[in-house]
Amino acid sequence: MANTLGEELSASLTNITALILKTESKSQRTRLTRQQAQIAGQLQVFIDQVVDESLAEYRAASNALNAANAEAQKAKANLDRGAATIKKLAAAIDKLAALAAKVAAA
Repeated sequence: MANTLGEELSASLTNITALILKTESKSQRTRLTRQQAQIAGQLQVFIDQVVDESLAEYRAASNALNAANAEAQKAKANLDRGAATIKKLAAAIDKLAALAAKVAAA
């Protein structure tokens, strides 16, 4: 039996995300990111037009996703801080290497 449209959309988004992370080509990454945004946008339109917002389950799902997305934003901020720290450490190591090379040459 074939997968449902929802399953296929979910799989497509997952697969595109994996490809974005693995590709080294900036142009391919840009193209994949656009495709991901198009699928996500169509999914949003579909859900907004089909699902009854007055359902308690809709509100519960929306609230749960809101909380999860807020937490994801916090996690991303922590990762961004970690990445910035790694870049600063790398710059410091480069400066130390330059110093060590100068001292060794003297």
